[in-house]
Amino acid sequence: MEVTEEEWTVHDVIIGQGQGFIDEIKIHELVEEVLPDTTWTQLQEILNSLLSFGLVRKRQTHDERFLYQARTKEIAKKLQYLDDQEYEIYELIENSERKGIAKSDIQKQTKIVQSVVENCLKIMQDRKLIKEVKPKNKKLYMLFDVKPADESLSRLLYTNGEPDTVVVEALKTLCYSFIYHRSFPKDMDTDAIFQPGYSGYPTLAKVVQCVQETKVTELEIEEADIRQILEVLIHEGKIVKRFSGGLSDQNNNDGRHDSQVIYIAKKSRSMNNAWTPTPCANVLKSISKMSAQRTAKSLQPIACFSLNG
Repeated sequence: MEVTEEEWTVHDVIIGQGQGFIDEIKIHELVEEVLPDTTWTQLQEILNSLLSFGLVRKRQTHDERFLYQARTKEIAKKLQYLDDQEYEIYELIENSERKGIAKSDIQKQTKIVQSVVENCLKIMQDRKLIKEVKPKNKKLYMLFDVKPADESLSRLLYTNGEPDTVVVEALKTLCYSFIYHRSFPKDMDTDAIFQPGYSGYPTLAKVVQCVQETKVTELEIEEADIRQILEVLIHEGKIVKRFSGGLSDQNNNDGRHDSQVIYIAKKSRSMNNAWTPTPCANVLKSISKMSAQRTAKSLQPIACFSLNG
């Protein structure tokens, strides 16, 4: 039995929405754009077929909705060669996502004896389906192409094993300034806002591009790093996250793609009276200069704001 053309089309639709899980209702809406005559029943049959081929995975929410996430063709092909025990362990590791899972927990949850678990893990490591990581001297297993949950945080917060808050503060300064100067009209009243339909609010990708071009640190800054920084700014009440359709949601994306999320700076009265965000260009110049001069032991904090008067 082979994957049909319609099934490949649905798979491409799902994988085209990014790496997250997508609601089946949203999938149906997207599929109808390319396969207009697809009924709900037909879609369910296609999704079940894709599940059987290992091309998608399925998850149920607390309110009994079903979400789907696509696997690549390469991964699905490798999964076809796993036996039942290997596949069970693979799914357990896959569900651990960026946290990873210890071998002892795999044994407890699968009830598979240690020697068999170890053999299964070795086989999947050899096939580059999973990898072994050792955060904080603890051996964990996760999917081969997944980055550990604390990897970004540890790279940003620590230099030579010591806390390095300077990098984090510099990134917060840069990200906030970049978002602020795209959230309000220039040279206008302090209460002025952009008209409805304004499309200049930055997305995650735009903020990442700004940071990467700045060379704020010698570390390779990735999207996951900046997403963490933006979440901190949201928690501090300096920015808000909205979907391009206008709905606000600080907690989750509900399966939406990052390209649909925009970030907007918040402005307070007290800020208008005394504190003004440093223009993005000046922040870039200041941070770049400091980045070139500093060492791990001689870094100096970069102020988030310049005090007028």
